[in-house]
Amino acid sequence: MKTAIIDDSEKDRTRVKELILQYGKASCISIECDLYANGTDFLQAAKQKAYDIAFIDIYMDSLDGIKTAELFRETNLKCLLVFLTSSTEHRAEAFGVHAFDYLEKPLREDMLKRVLGDAFCLMMQKQPYIDVSVGKITVSMLYSDILYVVSDSNYLVICADEKYRCRMSFSSLSSVLSKDSRFLIINRGILVNLDYVLSMEDLTCTMTNGSFFPLNKKKKDALRQAFISRQFAHRTGRVSKGGFQ
Repeated sequence: MKTAIIDDSEKDRTRVKELILQYGKASCISIECDLYANGTDFLQAAKQKAYDIAFIDIYMDSLDGIKTAELFRETNLKCLLVFLTSSTEHRAEAFGVHAFDYLEKPLREDMLKRVLGDAFCLMMQKQPYIDVSVGKITVSMLYSDILYVVSDSNYLVICADEKYRCRMSFSSLSSVLSKDSRFLIINRGILVNLDYVLSMEDLTCTMTNGSFFPLNKKKKDALRQAFISRQFAHRTGRVSKGGFQ
């Protein structure tokens, strides 16, 4: 689950992030948090990065939360919006931009847990996900959160918001993920999410997080074509990067 926190109060941003990460750890849900001190920075970043849920403070200098949401909704109707505020004055405006919820400050842990629980249940209904055993716990991962999977002896390394090492075969997981068009096996023991591929040049696949992997020499042309086709699908609006597919 990819979350954005937009608040001009550093203290409040940090508080919300801490509660979100605590919820993710306790619920064994992969959660990534990005922090923004103003709406302008968030809107700029959102052009390149998709979010599942955004927590937006209403009272901010320069660009307030409602205006930020209105501008964001011009290009994104799928991200869940949760407003944070110390007043109920703007509740009607908040729901006018299809807000998922409206939380009053000071934020309580039980309030945030309820919203995150509802949001994750909704995403599970709309997005495919897998449950992976990591040690003695089970971690739920949305397909859209997985960057790549790499075989490591009898283990797999799954890169999402962090790297998870689990004991399972590459073939068992890749057979499931490969049914989804965004995933592609580019070499023996290496499967990538094409939505996170930055380039495929020469014999190297470079990921958006800076990781890079070798392409299969014999299949390089077919692999590049699959990458180009996925990019074209994004440009024509047939699929959307991250978020709901």
